[in-house]
Amino acid sequence: MKAEENHLADLFQYDEIYWVPADRGSVEMPVKTSSQTMDSNQVSDSSSSPKDNVTGRAAINQPESIEHSFESEPSLDGESSKSNISISTPWVIVGNISELEKSRLTLIFSAPPMLLTAKDWSIYEPKDDEPTLSEFVKQAGANKFIFLGQQPAIWQSDFHVTELVQLEGKSVYFFPRLISTLTDTEKSLKLVFWNALKSMI
Repeated sequence: MKAEENHLADLFQYDEIYWVPADRGSVEMPVKTSSQTMDSNQVSDSSSSPKDNVTGRAAINQPESIEHSFESEPSLDGESSKSNISISTPWVIVGNISELEKSRLTLIFSAPPMLLTAKDWSIYEPKDDEPTLSEFVKQAGANKFIFLGQQPAIWQSDFHVTELVQLEGKSVYFFPRLISTLTDTEKSLKLVFWNALKSMI
């Protein structure tokens, strides 16, 4: 029986695939030569030198870190969408906003009766894996949302085009175009956008 226990111990030492974290407390290995002492630290307590302990931890932590990553993946995935939504301004423009579009919006927001400063509004570029529209609005810190241009497919069915709606107690407005793409012949659309902004104040 003693020979079988040593044989299992040898497997633990030389092939990590046989080692399972739950087995560490139940397996006791004899202290052997100095070359084997580092491997024996995988299953024994910290009775050897700090140098051996460091090497032993490196071998032990590899399976533990892999197992830990599998266990923590669901919670991390569940929180990933929340951590990506970092909006701290009262107003937010959601869309793929170019520098030209941003300059137009700056002129619009700084004009009366808006009179918004750079600290009052920000730009959020949506990703392909956004949560539902209601979840996005709920999680974000802003109170007034202006969605401009193309948006993620998951949101498309929830938008009321050029209509100001209340969602999760917040004002949400979707305009299907970018302001910088509107031509002089589309003054009616510019007026629709401008009137919606004024109604959000």
